[in-house]
Amino acid sequence: MEKTPRRQPKVSIIVLSWNSYDVTRDCLLSLRKIDYPAFEVVLVDNGSVDGSGKKLAQDFPEVRVILNDKNLGFTGGNNVAMRDVLARGTDYLLLLNNDTIVAPNFLTELVHVAESDERIGMVTPKIYYFEPADKIWYAGGEYVPWKTFPVHFGLRESDVGSYDQTKEVSFVSGCALLVRVETVQKVGLLDEIFFMGYEDVDWSMRALRAGYKAMYVPASVVWHRDSYVTKQSMGFAKRDFYNMRNAILCARKYLPLRQLPLFAFSMSKYVGYVTLRSLFQADFKRAASLYSGLWNGCWTAIPEKLPPL
Repeated sequence: MEKTPRRQPKVSIIVLSWNSYDVTRDCLLSLRKIDYPAFEVVLVDNGSVDGSGKKLAQDFPEVRVILNDKNLGFTGGNNVAMRDVLARGTDYLLLLNNDTIVAPNFLTELVHVAESDERIGMVTPKIYYFEPADKIWYAGGEYVPWKTFPVHFGLRESDVGSYDQTKEVSFVSGCALLVRVETVQKVGLLDEIFFMGYEDVDWSMRALRAGYKAMYVPASVVWHRDSYVTKQSMGFAKRDFYNMRNAILCARKYLPLRQLPLFAFSMSKYVGYVTLRSLFQADFKRAASLYSGLWNGCWTAIPEKLPPL
């Protein structure tokens, strides 16, 4: 008697786009080539003003397109898509940056590891820079609350096989993040207070504290145009604001009080470095954004409740 083939879990891939037709097109073209059969792509146009959302909808009729009226940030934009997907039903959600290109087997490898243990709530691939394509951007990560920023293992290193072991991590990058639906239902959606940056750190921490494991899967590969949208549409001053603001907000959520002096020391070193660099370059706008983010992070109220599912 022939065995009934095992059902392959459905994956809903969520791609967020904002005024960036070309890179989003390249990302969607790479998704057409993946070998995993049970998936859909949900594209969220996050309030673009260049007509890119409607053009992408025309060029990729197989993609489910959501057009937001305004830019809701990384958190709000992805939450819109996740609510849409959860209402229709799926097994996994995959958040994928629009400035990425994926390997054909990237999703197959992620699902394989995720399905190996029901305690695994999140998995993430090995991520290279787009150029040069053999330089590592992320090979697993770690979040230590007293440090200013989460750590990317292997950052800017040439890949010589040092990061080829599947392993547990404490920080899963939102650049490419597969999450089990049950995990989202238990820990909630992205916290929209972050807008952009550190929402993946927060999500990772909530999943780990709920008893799930997060795994790095080097057999799955993605290439990333780092900070493309920031460079093209936003500018580094705004990025500096959110990096500073959200680092402090995240520390306020997870930093043990006894580690506050360590965090203050780490933060002061970073602020001093960026201040001197900005002054040396006469980039006073970036310096002002840094201190605005510092003030905002200290005094912004953190909501007690997460956005509803």
